[in-house]
Amino acid sequence: MKVLQVLLLAVAVAFSQVVVTVDESVSKNTGKSWWKAVGASALLPGMGELYLGEQQFVRPFVWTDAALWVTALGSYFIGERYVTSAHNYAVRHAGLNSGSKNIDMLNTVGDYRSRSGVAGQNSSPDMDEDYNQAMLRSGKKIDEDLDACIQWDWGSSDNPETSAHIDEYKSRLRHYRVSRIVFQASVGALALNRVVSMLNSVRVYRKTSSKSFTERMEFVPEFFEDGSGLLMNVKF
Repeated sequence: MKVLQVLLLAVAVAFSQVVVTVDESVSKNTGKSWWKAVGASALLPGMGELYLGEQQFVRPFVWTDAALWVTALGSYFIGERYVTSAHNYAVRHAGLNSGSKNIDMLNTVGDYRSRSGVAGQNSSPDMDEDYNQAMLRSGKKIDEDLDACIQWDWGSSDNPETSAHIDEYKSRLRHYRVSRIVFQASVGALALNRVVSMLNSVRVYRKTSSKSFTERMEFVPEFFEDGSGLLMNVKF
């Protein structure tokens, strides 16, 4: 009986099938450095994934970054054009005598019709039409926030033409503010794109930098017509 058992075991080993499966993807980056991957992603999103051999992540990060750069640069230069346009418009239609394009000063020029009295004063003036009077009412000196030499005058609000001028000026400043919001959002998205790529590189590295094996030995007895009698599968 013992001899028969030994023979059956010998036959089982002789005719057994050994199946070894190793997922090479979980160990392909063992020799690579995680900080190089993170650094590459910080410089250009997608490059950390490229370094780790994860091609499917490269294009989405790179194209997103390119689109954000175009948006950021485009909105910045468009904003500069609107500031220049608004300044030149105020010089032409309000007699602004300052060459400065300081946005706070330009906003003030749009908030008040005049610095020292509106030419052709309208019949029912606004309390805040004159900048100097508004400062005095608020208890400030007329040159406390704005140099006294800076002058402008949009003209009376009774005149539809001058009202159209100041409305156009304010519209150009609104376009500038929108462009700055887009610029700031784009810069924030550029930073976020890098953070996401860096974190993704760490995730990929953790999954692909060490061998991961699952070991299981499985005996499946199966009798064949030729009498071999036992099939053994071994999986790691």
